[in-house]
Amino acid sequence: MSQLAKNTAYLTAASIGQKIVAFVYFALIARIVGVELTGKYFLALTLTTMVGVMADFGLTSVLIRDIAKRPDQQQGLLAHVLGLKIGLSLLAATIIVGLSFALGYDELTRLLMLTAIVVMILDTFHLTFYGVFRGKHKLGVESIGIFVGQIVTLLIGVISLLFAPNLLFLIVALIGGSLWNVLFSAYRLARIGISPFAVSFNRQRAKKLLIIALPFALAGIFVKIYSTVDSILLERFLGDEGVGLYSIAYKLTYAFQFLPMAFVAALYPTFSKLIEDKDRKRLADVFHTALWYMSLLAVPVVFGIATTADIIIPLIYGDAYLGSVLPLQLLIFVLLFIFLDFPIGSLLNADDRQGTKTTIIFWTMVINVIANVLLIPLIGVLGASVAALLSFTFMLIAGLVVIRKSLTLNGRSIMQRIGPVFLSGVVMALAVLLTKPLLGVITIPFGGVVYIGCLFLFKSVSLETLRGFKRGIKT
Repeated sequence: MSQLAKNTAYLTAASIGQKIVAFVYFALIARIVGVELTGKYFLALTLTTMVGVMADFGLTSVLIRDIAKRPDQQQGLLAHVLGLKIGLSLLAATIIVGLSFALGYDELTRLLMLTAIVVMILDTFHLTFYGVFRGKHKLGVESIGIFVGQIVTLLIGVISLLFAPNLLFLIVALIGGSLWNVLFSAYRLARIGISPFAVSFNRQRAKKLLIIALPFALAGIFVKIYSTVDSILLERFLGDEGVGLYSIAYKLTYAFQFLPMAFVAALYPTFSKLIEDKDRKRLADVFHTALWYMSLLAVPVVFGIATTADIIIPLIYGDAYLGSVLPLQLLIFVLLFIFLDFPIGSLLNADDRQGTKTTIIFWTMVINVIANVLLIPLIGVLGASVAALLSFTFMLIAGLVVIRKSLTLNGRSIMQRIGPVFLSGVVMALAVLLTKPLLGVITIPFGGVVYIGCLFLFKSVSLETLRGFKRGIKT
């Protein structure tokens, strides 16, 4: 686990910095432009991001996996992926233009979507460049890039917000950050002897790559659909204000996805290598440890935000967003299922069972869409949160069922490891609820101290555990 721990530490540290900057940035946007314009900005980016999955088409996942297995072929793989992505990016851009008119949005929303096409194209290319480094188990480059890129976006965006608040300029700020990532990642590839802009296209090779990537692509499309349908329906039934209120709950919830994403970025090539070596025992050990690690990260975030949302929302975003409190208190619980599902999805993909994962995601999407269609007209913003909970519960349960074909799960061992973590979270939540009337905002760090203390008390974490992780980072 030494290389895994090191890579996780690199990307986690950078992601924490990047997410803090992004959190502050979105809070400034929400406070300065107001609920309705925040909703318009969020909707435009959400729709563009949904279509943007077509530009990648799962090719980056294939690139990471294949470079991890066959590093001697990295230049050829990159060139062929880039050749395909040029055409796919043009297709995605065309779809965005069509949607901006077909959905009948106003001129400002349409302009935001069209401008965001540039962000989408830049993002899909730097995602590919960083994918090469992920396949080589070197996440330090991406760690620097994503953090500096967010700083660039923040600087441009804050200048706009302070001197001439304009939603279009906020999209331009995103372009600045994405452009930095493209240039930086390309430069670092050139430094290690890989030509970042060499493009190759062979019809037979392209067909083979697209077939391999199809399950990854479908999974990405399904994810984007169930991540976007709530915003589309909220705009239809409640207008931009409804989207604005939901965007706060959504942003606060999914902002913490960087924690499992950073871990899985290192976990995915590790799984691929263990499967290639047919080391199934080691594979099971790493997987069980991953579930414990995910629980360790998810529980304090979920229980902490659920019990302090009524403090966090008005403090950061203002009283205009009080309608976001209850949706956030419900939506935040999806993180439990998302965190625990990350290792499952990573293992299935690494084991060439991406089709199985895609099937699960498809039915997750179906449940999510149906629940949103039924619940949003009835209970508004709250309906989107309930729909997310229902669909992600299904996704985790289905994943645990199918994962048994890839490795032997020891249910009792898993519960013995993650049970004390959840118990620590419950104790923390009770402590926060009891002390919140007296301590106010101070109850947040107090809850953190209680959680850490309970982890040691219930023997979920020990000093030896911390020393082992520290050794892994230094190795």
